[in-house]
Amino acid sequence: MITQNTNILISGASIAGPVLAYWLKRYGFNPTVIERAPQLREGGYPIDVRYEAVQIAQLMGIWSRLQQEKTTFDEVSFVNERNQRIGRVNIQAVRKAFDLDVVEIMRGDLAKVLYERTSDEVEYCFGDSIQALNQDEEGVEVTFERGGSRRFDLVVGADGLHSIVRTLVFGDEAQFERYCGYQFGVFTTDNYLGLDETCMQMYSVPGKRIGLRSTRANQVLVAFFVFKQPTPLRYDYHDLAQHKQLLAEVFASEGWEVPRLLEKMQTAPDLYFDAVSQIRMERWSHGRAVLLGDAGYCPALLSGQGSTLAMMGAYILAGELKVALGDHQRAFPQYEQAFRPVVRQEQKKAGSSARFLVPATPLGLWVQTHLVPRLLPPVLVAARRGRGLLPMFSSRPSRLKDYGNGFPTS
Repeated sequence: MITQNTNILISGASIAGPVLAYWLKRYGFNPTVIERAPQLREGGYPIDVRYEAVQIAQLMGIWSRLQQEKTTFDEVSFVNERNQRIGRVNIQAVRKAFDLDVVEIMRGDLAKVLYERTSDEVEYCFGDSIQALNQDEEGVEVTFERGGSRRFDLVVGADGLHSIVRTLVFGDEAQFERYCGYQFGVFTTDNYLGLDETCMQMYSVPGKRIGLRSTRANQVLVAFFVFKQPTPLRYDYHDLAQHKQLLAEVFASEGWEVPRLLEKMQTAPDLYFDAVSQIRMERWSHGRAVLLGDAGYCPALLSGQGSTLAMMGAYILAGELKVALGDHQRAFPQYEQAFRPVVRQEQKKAGSSARFLVPATPLGLWVQTHLVPRLLPPVLVAARRGRGLLPMFSSRPSRLKDYGNGFPTS
């Protein structure tokens, strides 16, 4: 039975926050979730739920719902300026070759599923944010931007790359950010090209990439822009007009569908624009405050591991608080000890992922769009034959602890 620190404030209602709230509620805690946005953020970009996150989704009873909401994405098609296909990669064959149990889902759809799973029993406060935190031996006095204050036993920062909780507790973001040398933008518009949901189109020049794919029964087009930027751009994270201007300036000289896309971007309400960066910290907790997900250990947007690490971290943090009967002085160090090796491993992969996704030279681009598509099929055949015989092709064991929930057997 939990005997202390039952009232916990979670800043952030995207992925890590609601998953943590779910497990805390199951273990007898009383979580409250606060979110700066006035409502759940819709749209966004496709993300993967894979590996241990699949186990967590199954334990939460949402795996079948995620499979219903998943996007259908089977092929990447590389095109030139005249929209002629110059290479293709069969994504479905990659999944089968490596026996990947993965669901790709729009970020906003995953957030909606998690919110609906928890909203009946967890207090959510939208349209507000934390302005100040004052810790003492008995708890944390939290002052909110919209006025007023409340007292909590613990505070969790699950509020993303530009975490308010991290800044208030640990100091300026710059000391923890490891910039990866790229900027990223994504928005949705109407599917004016009539693209099929199963195929993504990619157009590239050295140091820049644009990706297009449809979703929502082929009614919506998701447009991705990634570009190499040696030094971080300085801008207001909340200034949407400035984000659009920066992106338009970088891609102004490019061909293909880029001019039309930049025009449509001007009226898009959901542009997300940010640096591709990691957050690396020596400690994820201080006193009664602790960080979770991108706020504490962002693996970088192009790594493909952000949502999985967020769900894993939330599950482990809640589990360690359960084991410690609410004693944060025991639980927080155990959370770090159990999870930091996983984070370190995934963060190491991010740099090479970005360099492969956005080649900086004509040769690198040719290798990716022409050579890799030709070499990949025999590699996949070998992988399917070797799975189970060679460790590199075998399914890896789960890195989660069982906190008395009973892992699914399949």
